[in-house]
Parts: sequence; structure tokens; C-alpha cells
Amino acid sequence: MTSPNELPSPPPAPDERPWNDRAGLLDERARAMGALARWYLAPHRALLLWLSTLVFALGWTLAVSGFQFLVQGEIIEHILGVIFLGLALGATVPSSLGVISGIRRDVFVGACLRDWAELERDPRTLPHWRVSGGALLWLGPSIVLACLGLVLGGSAVFSDIDTESFGTVAGIGIVFAAAGALGMAKAIDYYRLVSRELAPETGAPGTGGPGTGGPDTDGPDTQDPGAGRPDPGGPDPGYDDDFCSD
Repeated sequence: MTSPNELPSPPPAPDERPWNDRAGLLDERARAMGALARWYLAPHRALLLWLSTLVFALGWTLAVSGFQFLVQGEIIEHILGVIFLGLALGATVPSSLGVISGIRRDVFVGACLRDWAELERDPRTLPHWRVSGGALLWLGPSIVLACLGLVLGGSAVFSDIDTESFGTVAGIGIVFAAAGALGMAKAIDYYRLVSRELAPETGAPGTGGPGTGGPDTDGPDTQDPGAGRPDPGGPDPGYDDDFCSD
């Protein structure tokens, strides 16, 4: 498992790039993107996100129950409320810090991955950095988690439930939906890089791009009435009759 400190750094500035040829650039780009993509879509990071989500949801449930015990006014309920709130802090704080730290690393690694991808584009090097099934592992469960969160949130809003149940169900729904959205955003970001790599290059033959053999856009000047008309004064002195006979 690669440490974040051992991952490739962003590509150097244009005036500091050491590549003398395109082949060297593509090789270095493929190696850097391979290391970054494998870390970005590592399965253990998805498991950590889902585990942190479940722990935070448990802590939220304990926090709601603890507040309900505190407002009841009995000494036993007060003690239980303090215990539940302590357990809730022990669950929500570490899981929140873990998710925040993971998001910060994902933002940095994702930015590096996009910077390397924008240097060049070569579908032949795609197998060197493409993570087979990695994005799908993130996307599928994230969609399920987000849908589950939306269902829980909708049931809390439109169902006739008490205040305690409303706070618990709505909070869990929001947590699940947010975690699912994070996973979906990461998978979609990676799919965009792959689709960009496979997209046809602009200026391909037949598209009329510069230097590609496409249609010549520098035609006769339509603003000049005499453009494109033969010269009544005879052939151009620089005209070579042998050129057309070749």
C-alpha cells in the first residue's frame, strides 16, 4: 500500500519539464497516473468511508437518544443521557476526522491526477494507469447508499413519526446520502479522465483542422468582386504550365 507521501507530485512547470521527447513524457505520465489512480480508487479507502459512515450514524443515534434522556428530568435518565452522549462523541468525532482527512487527501490526489492527464493524451498508455473495476467498486455501492439515504430522509419527512424517531432517521439519511455522493463524485471524476483519454483528437483528418488535410477554409475573398475570376490580361508570368501536367 502506497503512502500518500510516496505518491508522485504534480507535474513540473512548463519551463522546468525534463522531457526532451514525447515518448519520455508519455512514459512518465503513465507511471505517475498509475500510482495516483491506484491510490485514488483503492478498495480499502472505500471500505474506510463506509465504515466511518456507519460509525457516525451509530454515534448520531446515540446522541439523539442521549438528548432525549436528558430532557426527561429523572436522575437515572440524566445519567444515561450523559453516558450516551459520551459514547456518541467517541463515535462521531473520530469518524468525522477520518472522513475529513480522507477528503483532503482525495482532493489533492485527484488534482494531481487531472494535472498529469492534461499534459498529453494517448489511448495506448491507458492500460498502464487504468484501474479495472476500481471506479465501479466505488460507484455501485455509493449509488445504493445515496438512494438509501434519500429513502430514509423522505420517510422521515413524509411519515407521521415522533420527534425522536424523526431526528434519528433524518440524520442517518443525510449521512448516508452525503457518503454516497462522495463516492459517486470520485468514480465520476475518474470516468471523465478515461473518457477524455479515449475521445477522438481535435483536428483529426476530415475535420478541417489546421494542418490535417481537411477542407481549406482560406477560399476566395467573398468581399472582393473580382476574387476567383480569371485574369483577362493573360496568364500569370509566374504560372508554370508543366505543373498541371504532372
